[in-house]
Amino acid sequence: MNMEREEKFIEDKFGRQNPFRVPEGYFDDFASQLMQSLPEQAEAPKAKLVPMRVSRWHRARPIAIAAASVCIAFFGLGVKMYHGSDRVAAPSATTAQETVATSSYSAVDAMADYTMLDTDDMYAYLEDYK
Repeated sequence: MNMEREEKFIEDKFGRQNPFRVPEGYFDDFASQLMQSLPEQAEAPKAKLVPMRVSRWHRARPIAIAAASVCIAFFGLGVKMYHGSDRVAAPSATTAQETVATSSYSAVDAMADYTMLDTDDMYAYLEDYK
């Protein structure tokens, strides 16, 4: 609404006539006048291309990365096999349930820590779901 009033004021004061005009024949030979007004340019000296030196490390880097990856994979496999050989027998279902029940830190504890809930708050929330 304010913009309409400003436009109305400008139109009343200056009218709708465009105050800017191009002189007659201005663009007839504009390109030739522009080219004549440009300074003469001498041929620019060509840049000398110098080959980039590649160090040995840049050439050997992919091989070093591959070797490090293989070493890490073998180290991880060795650790897994070493710790896996200590197992005597697979745990039974009751042992797994006992382990879950006696676990000192579980996913529920992690969620409680994240949400900053204590046991009283959890009991209050659980009470509503009875």
